[in-house]
Amino acid sequence: MQIARQFKRRWRIFAQSFSALVVIIGVTLSGVATAGARETGDEPYVNAKAAVVYDVTTKKTLYDKQGDTAMYPASTTKLMTAILLVKNLQPDDPVYIGTEAAHQPRVRLGVKPGTTIPADDALCALLMKSANDIAYGVAETVGGSQEGFARMMNVEARKLGCTHTEFVTPNGLHAEDHATSAMDIAYIMAEAIKHPRIVDAMQTKSHMVDGKTVNNTNRLLYSQGNAIGEYIGGKTGFTSKAMYCLATAVRQHGHVLISVVLGAPRKTYMYSETIRLLTWANQYTEPGEDEHMDKEETVPGQD
Repeated sequence: MQIARQFKRRWRIFAQSFSALVVIIGVTLSGVATAGARETGDEPYVNAKAAVVYDVTTKKTLYDKQGDTAMYPASTTKLMTAILLVKNLQPDDPVYIGTEAAHQPRVRLGVKPGTTIPADDALCALLMKSANDIAYGVAETVGGSQEGFARMMNVEARKLGCTHTEFVTPNGLHAEDHATSAMDIAYIMAEAIKHPRIVDAMQTKSHMVDGKTVNNTNRLLYSQGNAIGEYIGGKTGFTSKAMYCLATAVRQHGHVLISVVLGAPRKTYMYSETIRLLTWANQYTEPGEDEHMDKEETVPGQD
């Protein structure tokens, strides 16, 4: 009897230990499977602090990494400046560059104080070269002052559904309270590409402004791949606080998609991660009834 009881006790201990081991192994394997799913998951990894891919056609967000987090937007701010320019000035209306505008920090077009340039030349300098002096001149011409123009920018942002935006400067130069989010920039870009004047400027490779040759600095304009779709336009940005930022609009299978990357640690990442996101999104914009729509119809609205 004594031997039988010892055997039963040892068997019970063994069974309990074996059961615990099975549970541990199961949990471990589950963790490995989960880790593997993250590593080989569907969504692409990006180094940027925030990123979104927004389908303007369906109004769906396809990718979202910290998309509603307020961040410094650098010169992607100039998309809003461009919108207010085309809404308030005709192509040949003069943009006045005063003393304060002319002395804005680089990047500048470098015009002399007291110079006036046509509005659409200003638009090209704004979007192709990202000229801070021209952005400030637009602000003073349209809004009367930087402060007045900032109020206009914020009113327009609210109209577009932006909920994490507070603009202070017209050019995106650093100000502590000047911030927006990747999702809000996507909404602003969606409005910007409604205006053919803005799209034309973003697609122009070289243009003369006040006797100076302005070259478009956006690399995607020169190295478009079929995987990202048909390039509509884009705007770059950089400050030491914002790091590298890029908003890009493309057309895929009749859909208009917008990618926004904010806070990329390197310029190369700004471009490579935009390409990665739009290439990945291509699988979600399969051809539909709107595949054969006229190109003008797939970009919402007109001037």
